[in-house]
Amino acid sequence: MTPTNATDRDEILSIDTVTELSRDVAAEYDSRLEVIGVASTAGESSRVEVFVTIRGCHQEPCVLMVNLTRQGHQAFERDLRENLHRALMAHSPRR
Repeated sequence: MTPTNATDRDEILSIDTVTELSRDVAAEYDSRLEVIGVASTAGESSRVEVFVTIRGCHQEPCVLMVNLTRQGHQAFERDLRENLHRALMAHSPRR
């Protein structure tokens, strides 16, 4: 039985939830981002790999993979946003 005071970080998100949340966060963050896949990390049940493409990237085709915790909705969303930010900065054309 789960205690009533369980915290968000106690919840392991399902792959379906991770996929839906990843797509929502990516679309909100930048319209160029598209989540093209999510996979469980081998041997690590609390982590996932999220595959993202950046449409219009100067290095097309551009597919990124980020490894994230899926333990807790807030932690997952925070980590995904941070990784998307870093990815966009790294893939911006140098002027």
